[in-house]
This record gives sequence, structure tokens and C-alpha cells, in this order.
Amino acid sequence: MKKLVEMPRDEIYELLQRVTGEYFFDSHKHLVALLNTPPSAANETKLVAEFREFFCGYTCLALWLEEYEEDPLKGLNPHTALAKKLRRHLGYIHANRKTTLDDRMDKRMGIPLESESAPELKVSELHSTEFRQLLRILIAQELFMVREQIDALLKTNPSRQELDTAFREFFVAYELFELALDPYHYDPDEGLELRPEVAAEIDQSIADYESEKVKAIPIEEAAKKLGLEW
Repeated sequence: MKKLVEMPRDEIYELLQRVTGEYFFDSHKHLVALLNTPPSAANETKLVAEFREFFCGYTCLALWLEEYEEDPLKGLNPHTALAKKLRRHLGYIHANRKTTLDDRMDKRMGIPLESESAPELKVSELHSTEFRQLLRILIAQELFMVREQIDALLKTNPSRQELDTAFREFFVAYELFELALDPYHYDPDEGLELRPEVAAEIDQSIADYESEKVKAIPIEEAAKKLGLEW
């Protein structure tokens, strides 16, 4: 991602439109509705399925935001209410976060952390009550309120400064959301089965490679065939 200070007004506008329009936010509304429905076996099944969609939506949102490396406070008037709030939030995040960016990227792919210093709770092993408690914590995160504020802002022909400030607030709220997920491990593919024909194709490909019936194509050659520079 380009540095925010290098983006013209329209580029920040489009970025905010894109990140606030992710399916993740629609899934959030679905979870809210399901959690407000009386518990039942059918409701529990729907919650589990919707949480998978919610988590996958989060990973898509993260792809847009994980490359933002600037200090969200840089350039803000430190005496404003927003700057003070963001400073408090960032202080809380830095004091409590136990994962690196690489750790979080692995977690999004369902890869368990190897570190024993930060043991993870498997979402799939949570009791129904604990699972619902986690969902209620996640749907109440500030990120969703900030998203609604930005959605309203984008309809008012905002200035570049307003958009810049809105993105900083959105990013910090996103980091707070990630912090809420930090103690947990979730693999969205867990419990999903490959179709037999797909599994057979994968097994055959592995067998062909191991028997040297087929050879791996060097990355440089593959890139050349695709017209890419490597």
C-alpha cells in the first residue's frame, strides 16, 4: 500500500469505499441477527457456518490493511480528542499483543502458532456458551461502529483531510479487532471435505512428482511463460 500522505483525495476515497464494502461487514450483520435468535441446534449450525464466512471476510479485509506500516498518529494534532483516543488504543494494543504480523498471517490461514508462550484456544473446541460469548465480543468491536461512521462520511463529499483521518481511525479499530482474535486459533477449512475426485487428482499429482513422471517447472520459467518478471 502506498503511504497515506502520498495518496490523493480520490485514491483514499476509493480505498475507504473498498475496505468498508467488504462482505465481512455484511456477515457481521448476519451474526448479530443469529445471536439475537433463541438458541437451538439449527441456530448453532447457522452460527458456525456464518462465523466461517465472517472469518474469511476478515482475512480478505486484512489483505488490504496488513501492508499499512505508517504510524497512525503521525501528522495528527496530538491535542485533538481523536489523536488522544488513538494513542490510548495503540498503547493498549502494543501492551497486550503477543503475535507478530507473520504470526497473524499464519493464523488467518489456519496455521497454529508454534510458540508456547502464547497458547491458543481452538474455536472449534469451545463450548456453545463460550462460542457465543466470543462472537458477542467480536461483533461489539469498535471497528463496526467506525465503519458505519465512514459509510455516512463518504456520502457527504468529504475533504482529503477528513478521509485521511477516517482511515487512521478505521485502521486502529481494525487492529483492536485483531487483538480480540489473538488468543484464538481457527481453521476455516476444518470440517470441510474435499470431493473424492479432487482428492484423487491431488494424490495422483503428488505420486507423479515423487515418481519423477513429471518435473517441477522452475519459477523463472513459469513466470516467463506468463509474461511476468521475476
